Amino acid sequence: MTTLIDAIELEERQPIDNSALAPLIKRDLGLIKHVRVELSVELGTAEMTVDELFALKSGDIVKLLQQVNEPARLCLDGKAVARGNLVAVDDNFGLQLTEIL
Repeated sequence: MTTLIDAIELEERQPIDNSALAPLIKRDLGLIKHVRVELSVELGTAEMTVDELFALKSGDIVKLLQQVNEPARLCLDGKAVARGNLVAVDDNFGLQLTEIL
């Protein structure tokens, strides 16, 4: 069995000026605006048996069920809140939002 692996080249994006954009929620959030939350980006999922899981070693590739052109999910506390495209910003990854859920 031959597996073809393609490297994905990410387009570098410059940060956009958000000062002219409307906020997602138009409420007075003064009481909680200082609360910090942690977001995570989910690129995809995979299914495997416990035997396959314990057989993984450095250099192995885990094939995700999502296609390359599918958007990544932005999650808050494990729940998707937005979708977007993975981009490179300077030397970091970023997520350009395309849909707010």
